[in-house]
Amino acid sequence: MTDQPPAEPAAVEGTVVETTPSSTSVAAQSAVVLRADQTEFNPRQVGALALISPGLANAPRAQLAIFFHFCVRSGLDPFARQIYMIGRKNWKAADDPDEPERTWTIQTGIDGFRTIAHRAAAKAGESISYEDTVYYDSEGNAHDVWLSKHYPAAVKVTVMRGTARFPFIARWDEFAPTYYDSKEGVYVVAKMWRQMPAHMIRKCAEAGSLRMAAPQDLSGVYVDEEMARVDADAVVREAEDATRRLRAAAGLEAGDDSGDSTKGAAGAPRAEDQDAEAAKPPARKRTRAAKKAAPAAGQDVPAAESDEAPAPAKRKPRKAAASRRAAS
Repeated sequence: MTDQPPAEPAAVEGTVVETTPSSTSVAAQSAVVLRADQTEFNPRQVGALALISPGLANAPRAQLAIFFHFCVRSGLDPFARQIYMIGRKNWKAADDPDEPERTWTIQTGIDGFRTIAHRAAAKAGESISYEDTVYYDSEGNAHDVWLSKHYPAAVKVTVMRGTARFPFIARWDEFAPTYYDSKEGVYVVAKMWRQMPAHMIRKCAEAGSLRMAAPQDLSGVYVDEEMARVDADAVVREAEDATRRLRAAAGLEAGDDSGDSTKGAAGAPRAEDQDAEAAKPPARKRTRAAKKAAPAAGQDVPAAESDEAPAPAKRKPRKAAASRRAAS
C-alpha cells in the first residue's frame, strides 16, 4: 500500500490559488492568496485589501461578497491591484435616511477591461476587434487623429465582437474632471486630463464599448477614468462642507446669530435696520465734506457748531527759538 499525496484544490480561473507543497519542493505560500474552497474573503485578506483601498475594512459583508464574486468571475487579482473596490461618501444620505452612508464601486484599469472582454469572447468562440477611433471637435467635425491643442468634444470607439458592433461615444463634458484652483480662483481640468486629453477620454469610450460587448462580465465594473469626474465632485463637496463647518464655528452661517435682537430669524439684519444703515452716508465722504466746509484761517467757529475736535497748537520751529536766544 503506497501513500498517495493529498489532492490539490481546484484552481479558481484566473486567480492565484494556494496549493500544498510536495515533499520534494517547498513553495512559498501567501497568507492572502485566494483558495479554491473559499466563498468569501477572510479577515486577513480584508485587512490586506484595506491597505490598497482605505476604508474597505468597514465595508458591509454583503458588499465584500459582491467584490469577491467579481474577483473570481473576472480572474483578476485584487492583491496585485488589478481590481479593487472604492468607497465614496453618499451625499444623498444627508437628506434620505434610507440611503447608505457610503457607496462602493468596483474599479479596474483599461488593461483589466480588455483582458476580461477578450476572455469572455474566447469562451464563446468569438474574437474582439476594433474599428478606427473617431474624434470630434466642438463643431461636430470628425477626425481620425486628434492634433489640436484644444480638448476633443467627444470620442467614439466601436468594439467588434464576432460580427456585432458596439459603438460608444464619450463626451468631454460628461467625463473630464475639474478641480477648484484656490490660487487662480477658477475651476481647472485635472492634470492628467490636461496633459493627455485625447488619450484619457478615449479610455472612457473604450470602456463603455467593451462593457456593451461583454455585459455579463463587465456589468457593474468601471475603469478609473470613468470615475474621475465623481472623485473630482467629491473633492469639491468635501471642500464646501469644510467651509460651511468653519463658517458655522465662527458664527458666520445663517441661523447662528438668533440671539442678536438686531437680526431676524434667519440671522439677517431687520428691514428697518437696513434702511437706517443705508441712510447713513459713508464715513469717507463725511470726512471729505467736513474738510471742504472748514472755516478760513483766522475765522472763529463756536465750539457747539463744530463737529471736529480742536486742532492742537503748532509748535514753533526750533531754528526761530534758537535765533531769539542768540539775540538776547
